[in-house]
Amino acid sequence: MGSRSFSKIAAAAAVALSATLLTAPPAGAAAQEFIYSAQDYGYAGATFDWTGRSSASNIDLIVSDWGCDAKPVYAYFLFYNGSLHPDSTPTRRYDHSGCDKEDYTTYNDLKWSISGDSITYLGVVVCRDAFNGPCKVGGLSGRNPYA
Repeated sequence: MGSRSFSKIAAAAAVALSATLLTAPPAGAAAQEFIYSAQDYGYAGATFDWTGRSSASNIDLIVSDWGCDAKPVYAYFLFYNGSLHPDSTPTRRYDHSGCDKEDYTTYNDLKWSISGDSITYLGVVVCRDAFNGPCKVGGLSGRNPYA
């Protein structure tokens, strides 16, 4: 291979590498996640950032009570640990607006972490506050890139 051909290949490789470096996100950066669960009685949706192998933060949660049944709706988070065993957050976050899709309650800048294990996936659960629920989990987040 002549030196002229090698120079062209090397130049093309350098251009391709620099384009990749300019457009690639910083190492460890993850896109903000969006998860939700929608039922006839209510809705819960959240955006968040993975911030470590066992933590998520910048969580913005919306809870909306769509039922006309005098029973509020609440939401909590479901997560899977490093062994893919499910667990849930202990706090219920309520919306009491009822019968109106335009009214909702927001909870901003929440954080969640566990110790001694990782969080692999996160989901949001919406429930009607009645005997035996019902409760429904929506789709799960993408896999935690730090876990």
